[in-house]
Amino acid sequence: MKQNRTRARRQSESSDFKTVILFYILPFIVINAVIFYLVTAKPHLEITVGDTEDYLTTTATVHIQSVLPTKNLVIAKDGEDIAYEQTDSRTYTVPISSNGVLEVSIQNFNGMSAAEYAHISILDDVAPTVTDYSLDDEDVITITLEDTQSGVDFETIYAVDSEGDQVFPITEDRSAGEVKFDMDSMGLTLHASDFTGNELQVTFSTHLDDGEEVLNNIEGTETSIL
Repeated sequence: MKQNRTRARRQSESSDFKTVILFYILPFIVINAVIFYLVTAKPHLEITVGDTEDYLTTTATVHIQSVLPTKNLVIAKDGEDIAYEQTDSRTYTVPISSNGVLEVSIQNFNGMSAAEYAHISILDDVAPTVTDYSLDDEDVITITLEDTQSGVDFETIYAVDSEGDQVFPITEDRSAGEVKFDMDSMGLTLHASDFTGNELQVTFSTHLDDGEEVLNNIEGTETSIL
C-alpha cells in the first residue's frame, strides 16, 4: 500500500510538472518570442532593374520581403522622389527614363526600417565617340566612330565645311565604324548621333609641319537627350 501511494504521488507530481511545462512555460516562451519578433523584425528589399529595348527607358521592380504591413515607402532617384505603381501587396514597379541611383526606403508597421540602392547605367545618355582619325595623301580624312550602347546611326552623319556648307561622307564602312570625307584645310565639323539621339560634334583642322599637312587635335561637344 505504501508503495502504491508513493507511486501515485510521483505520477501526480510528474503530471503537474508536465502541465506547468505545456500550459505555462511553453506558451510564455512562444508568446514572448512572437512579441520579440514583431517588435524587432526588419523588412528586406530586393531591387531588380529590367533590360531595355530602346536604351531610353527601363523598369525597376521593388519587392518587399516582410510579414508585417508596410507603414511608409519612399522611392527616390538621385535624391528626388519619383512615382511608382503597386502591382501586388509586396511588389512595386518604377518607370526609369535616365541613368542614376535609385534609392528605396521602407518602414514597417513596427517602426523598423531598411534601405536599398541600385545603380542604373544601361540607358544610353552618351554620344558616339571618335576612336581614331587619319589624313591620307589625297586629303581624305578617315574617322572611326563607336557607340557601345544603342550604336552609331550612320544615317545622321554629315559634316559642315569652313564655308558652312553641309557635306556627306564619300564612303562609309559601317561594320568598321568608319566614314571618309574630303578634308577642308580650314576646318571640318563632323556631326554624328546614336540611335537614341545623343549627338557628337567634332571639329578637325590641319596645319603644316615641315611642309607636310597634318591634322590638329580635335575639339568636340556632346549633346544628350536624356
